[in-house]
Amino acid sequence: DMGHITHTLTNRRWMEKVVAYGESHDQAIVGDKTLAFWLMDAEMYTGMSIFTSPQPSLCVDRGLALHKMIRILVSGLGGEGYLNFMGNEFGHPEWIDF
Repeated sequence: DMGHITHTLTNRRWMEKVVAYGESHDQAIVGDKTLAFWLMDAEMYTGMSIFTSPQPSLCVDRGLALHKMIRILVSGLGGEGYLNFMGNEFGHPEWIDF
């Protein structure tokens, strides 16, 4: 329900600064599956290569499309800032310590 999603992302005190994020890396902050894993699960590792499978994975295509929509909603309605995880998906060979 879009009304519930919009209410959840905008329900905060007046003028309160908020940073929003959607987890997309292998390790979720809360120790559970990340958003990408809930959408694509193990297919994220096996179905993303065009070299190993000539047919695109429907699960990965749908998961990436939903993930992009979730990120645009979170960045648009989530607050004054957007937290982006910097990890191996940006080509960093080592872990980044915060």
